[in-house]
Amino acid sequence: MSSQALHSSEMLKKALFGLPPGLPVTMSHLKGFGISRQLVHHYVQHGWLTQLGYGYYLRPGDKLTETGSVASLQANGVAVHIGGKSALSLKGFTHYLSMSEATLTLYGREVRNLPKWFQQQFKVVLSNSLLFNEPEEPAERYCVSRLSQTADAPFVSEPERAVLEMLDLVPKQQTLEEARQIMEGLQSLRSKKMQELLTHCKKIKTKRLFWQVAEELRLPVLKKIDATKIDFGSKSAYILQGEKTLVLRNPNG
Repeated sequence: MSSQALHSSEMLKKALFGLPPGLPVTMSHLKGFGISRQLVHHYVQHGWLTQLGYGYYLRPGDKLTETGSVASLQANGVAVHIGGKSALSLKGFTHYLSMSEATLTLYGREVRNLPKWFQQQFKVVLSNSLLFNEPEEPAERYCVSRLSQTADAPFVSEPERAVLEMLDLVPKQQTLEEARQIMEGLQSLRSKKMQELLTHCKKIKTKRLFWQVAEELRLPVLKKIDATKIDFGSKSAYILQGEKTLVLRNPNG
């Protein structure tokens, strides 16, 4: 091996060392180690990296994971986060659901398309639903945080936000019965977080549906939430048409 090739190989090893398995390598990762696109092309030609799509690469012997792939999207500037039922599953609240069998739900207000390689690899739904007026960057969204303390972990909705995202999809993309079953396990929702989210949420249907189901299930979180500070819309009932007709009343009405 020439000294130049050896140097390139050592640079690549340094760049990839410590990255978790299942995470596609991005140009953002490589640029951080001073590796140019020209040098990346050299790595691909020599089989040291496999190109997945523009700006995304797979390490030899590595197998993509959903969380690692989403983290790579975020590292490359795709402003999405894992939300709804997918986030609740990652947090351990949907014990009878398998992430490998379920549809991955991503949220990104200004994101219209995901890379082709990502869509081919995973069963995914991209939601542009505007639940809150908030910054576009995932790190600055209400109750969105990294899945773990590492910098390479993906941004994921916290349970309080995830339950609202899930209910927002009822009844068109999410059945009410399954949502109710999942909510039965949400006994540890934090009242301060829930109060903040319900106060800032823009969807009247979503807020009323959460409140009504939480009341039916007697979730402890409601005991410390001030409903009078939440806008539930007019005093008239909201009729939700789905697998069955549901009348959502105004808790303040």
